[in-house]
Amino acid sequence: MSPIAIAFFSLALLLILIFSGVHLNISLMITSFITVLLFTGRINVAMNVLSQSAWGAVRQYMFGVIPLFVLMGMLANLSGASGDLYDAAALMLKKVRGGVGIATVIANAIFAAITGVTVASAAIFTKIALPQMHRLKYDKKFSLGTIAGSAILGMLIPPSLLMIVYGSQADVSIGKLFVAAIVPGLIMTAAFILVIAVVGKVKPEYIPVVEELSEYEKENYWKIVLKPWPIILLILITLGGIWGGFFTPTEAGGIGAFGAFLLVLFKKGFNKEEIWETLLSAGATSGSVLILLISASTYSKTLSMCGIINSISFFVEGLTIPPLGIILIFMLILMILGCILDSTSILLLTTPLMCPIVQDLGYDMVWFGIIMIIAIETGMVTPPFGMNVFTVKSSLQGIEGYQDTTVNDIFKGSTWYLIAIIAVDLLLVLVPVLVTYMPNNM
Repeated sequence: MSPIAIAFFSLALLLILIFSGVHLNISLMITSFITVLLFTGRINVAMNVLSQSAWGAVRQYMFGVIPLFVLMGMLANLSGASGDLYDAAALMLKKVRGGVGIATVIANAIFAAITGVTVASAAIFTKIALPQMHRLKYDKKFSLGTIAGSAILGMLIPPSLLMIVYGSQADVSIGKLFVAAIVPGLIMTAAFILVIAVVGKVKPEYIPVVEELSEYEKENYWKIVLKPWPIILLILITLGGIWGGFFTPTEAGGIGAFGAFLLVLFKKGFNKEEIWETLLSAGATSGSVLILLISASTYSKTLSMCGIINSISFFVEGLTIPPLGIILIFMLILMILGCILDSTSILLLTTPLMCPIVQDLGYDMVWFGIIMIIAIETGMVTPPFGMNVFTVKSSLQGIEGYQDTTVNDIFKGSTWYLIAIIAVDLLLVLVPVLVTYMPNNM
């Protein structure tokens, strides 16, 4: 079979397995094995590709960053940092129209610099912010959309699991990705705040008038506002250390996890059961990501070995489409895939195919990684998959006034933020310096 025929067969087989309910890592392994077998006709070669990938895919030092940053985020949440961040932001913005919604966005942005996981933010702030919005008579759909939409900052603002996955697959410095994502993350945060301001103007019934500070809030203003300083300091140390070149992302993860552990001890004391559950949860999350990376590495080696990547690259480069047009087509494909697959799966499936083409076109791979992740993240708030939306829905249990809320209500409320996400991604495509501003020697 020719490489192109094998490519179509491989893709068809992979999609059939995924839509049949076979787990992604198993689907990738099976597809890789059968593809190599068809190409070489030798079963021992196909077995060797599997064994070599399983042995070498995640043995590199940089992969230590995954469990460390996951643990940092979970320990920080255990310490109550998310609640402190929200309370401080909500108090400072209480006199601003839409202040509680803006506080949710800002708290999500800061918490994103700890967790790196989108659904964690969606679940946490549904419990924290939604009761406050309900008390102030915010529009229900818009309130839910604000939480689901702003939660995508968890995958854009570093540290981000998707950036780690992309960096490992595209052979791009994770440190450079983390630094490059800071400005886009701030732009996205500003865009979400602008959405709330615009909605307050065009749909004033969605956002009520502001309320005054209570006597307790006046007396304890600075105590509440300064309460999150330990977690903000920890973020500045970890990300600032990477920015300044004082330590690697893996070392930053270790420092961050240890700092978050100290926060737990300082604020809650040592609770053996809670610490153990947190360690088990961090291990389970990290293990699932690492297993996916092993299977994705196998798939990537298979595509390269069979000449599929080169064949597709030659085909795309031969099209009479300007390079920027190809980038926009890739973005559209990623957004469509976001409607039917989860973010990690999309990244693992498309990186081996898209990145060689983008590199041959002469584009910066760090820049492409950022716009790729943002395009994929649109799927977190679009039907039918919409992981953030379903996370918010599942977190509504026990919250008064939202028992009759449907998934469609949350999707409708998220539309405002979906428009902002797409607009920011297009801005980064057209103005790449917003991503590529860091020095080349970082």
